[in-house]
Parts: sequence; C-alpha cells; structure tokens
Amino acid sequence: MRYFPGGSVITLRPEGTAGVVRAYVENGDYNRLSLCKFFYSGPMFRAEKPQRGRLRQFNQLGAEIFGSEDPYYDYEIISIVDSIAKSVGIENYSLLLNSIGCRECRVVYTDKLKDYYKERFEKLCDDCKKRLDTNPLRLLDCKKENCRTLRDGAPVISEHICGGCGDHFSKVKGYLDKSGIKYKLDNYLVRGLDYYTRTTFEFTADNLGSQNAFAGGGRYDYLVEQFDGKPTPGVGFAAGIERMFLITENNKFEESGVDAYIIHTGGETLSRAVDLSLELRKSGISVDLDPETKGFKAQFKKAERERASFFIIIGDDELSEGKAAVKNQKTGEQQKVSFDEVALFLAGEMQK
Repeated sequence: MRYFPGGSVITLRPEGTAGVVRAYVENGDYNRLSLCKFFYSGPMFRAEKPQRGRLRQFNQLGAEIFGSEDPYYDYEIISIVDSIAKSVGIENYSLLLNSIGCRECRVVYTDKLKDYYKERFEKLCDDCKKRLDTNPLRLLDCKKENCRTLRDGAPVISEHICGGCGDHFSKVKGYLDKSGIKYKLDNYLVRGLDYYTRTTFEFTADNLGSQNAFAGGGRYDYLVEQFDGKPTPGVGFAAGIERMFLITENNKFEESGVDAYIIHTGGETLSRAVDLSLELRKSGISVDLDPETKGFKAQFKKAERERASFFIIIGDDELSEGKAAVKNQKTGEQQKVSFDEVALFLAGEMQK
C-alpha cells in the first residue's frame, strides 16, 4: 500500500492466493460446490529493493484447491509443480517439505519458540523483534544472518505436532514416495505468509542465489474464514515465472514450428485449403497457409522456414481426386489422404 500527496492510496497485490479466496467467498462457491479447483497467472508486486530473482513487479502462476482436508490434495498440488518444473527444463532442483501443524498443536510449540527467542532477544533483527509476539513462526523464515544462526538451535515443530497433523503429514509423504517425487524434510520451513497450516513446501534451485525458491505453497485451512466464508480447508501453490526463466536461461530448447502447412495453386484449391485449415484447427492442429497465389517452390520454402512438421499439398489433381498429398518432413514419406480424414491422419502421425 502506497500513500501519495493529496491523500491518494494505491494498493498492489503481493500474491495471488488471497484474491482467489476473496473471489471464492464472494461468489459463494462453498455453497455451490463441495470441491473447487482454480488456477491463475498475472503480475504481482513487492516494495523491497530489487535483486536477482526478486523484482518489484513480477509474474506468478498458481493453483488452489478448496473443500478438502485430504492429504491427497497436498500431494496433487506438489505434483503439479514437479511436473511444471520438469516440463520447462528445470533439472537440478530440490523439494523442501515440512508440517507446521494446526491451531491446536501450534500453541505449545509457539510458546516454546517465544521462550527460546526471548532469551536471545537482543540478537534478533528489528523485524523479528516485532514478529516475536505477533507471529513467532515467521522468525524461522528470516533471511538475516544473525537470525539464521539463532534458528539452528530453535525448537523443532515436528516434535510438537498433534497426532492428527502427524498422520496427515505421513500420508502426504506416502503419496510422494509412491509417485517417486523426492523431497527433503526441513523442520524450519514455515513460508513467508502468515496463513499456512500443516503442509508447507518450497521448490529451490542452486543457481538462483540467496533467493533460491522458484515455487512454494502449502495448506491454509483457516484462510477462507478470515474472509468471512464458511470454514473451508484449502491448499495451493505459486510459482515465479521470472525465476523459472533465470534457471533455464542457459538451456537449449528445440525450436518448434507449426504442425502443418498447406500448399495450394489458388482458385478452388485455395478454397479447399481454407476449409481444411479450419477443420485442422478445430482438431487442435496448428496450421498455416499463404492465401496469395504463388508457385510451389516459394510455398515450400515458406513451409520450411516455419518448421512445419507436415506439408499438405492441394493441386488440381488432388482436388479432382478428393485427396490431399501429405508429406511427413521427418521421414520424407508422402501419401494421399482423403480430405475428410486428414485431421485424423495427422493426429495419429503426431503421436508416433
């Protein structure tokens, strides 16, 4: 929130979960659906001094699940991030995992945490001195060197969570073990937001420097209540798009082009090419063509520039036969295919 001369106030969103929860409550989705799944992407903002991987304006994508305490959904959210990391080419990353318990079992732990830090109060940074009474868990998340050193001797949350939270966390780990997703337990992982309960997690990469998390999230079973909604458990994640770009900036990605390029001779063949392009796009196949009447040679060159996987040729002979000549650029094979079957044929070839 920024205040300007004349009384103007501008508020910029720092993260996406709160906005999704607000929309969920305002639209009464907890009355309409027992389980809701959402995703979002967009710009977020922070006021801190910019540094590598930590920009004033940045972009995030995320997903939220409302309506169930089942540990399967904690696993599902984590597995989504794991799949995204692999699909964008992030190879060397770590999944850090913890449980910070529920309202009931955290009471004893926070009391012990307060006692520990009160004895070392003068060694805390100014921010942590303020947080000690309001949210002592956040002291474990401080990045200042003195506070990180103090953290190493602090009480561990895993030794104080109740039976219900312990069972929930065991099941989350069981799903991860079964799916082959590797993780590291981090007893001091609490995340930087106050609303988390039970499962917390972060995905980190070594080549991001001190700000090494590119995604994170966890469970927030009481957040909907804070927005005047009915008690509704939730779990979600957010991932920093710019941070993922930084991690993969040196990766070499294979350039891809359109799936198909249609080559024609104008007139009636162009009309058939336009109809076929519409059919292919409806089938989820990307396609391009040049409506101007040019020679085959010029169209072939353009198809090659666009890295088309398949050339579809419609000349006068093909038009009279009711079949297109389809050439697979990878294998060099060419065959005649009925216009009505081109979409199905390409779909099958693309799966090989």
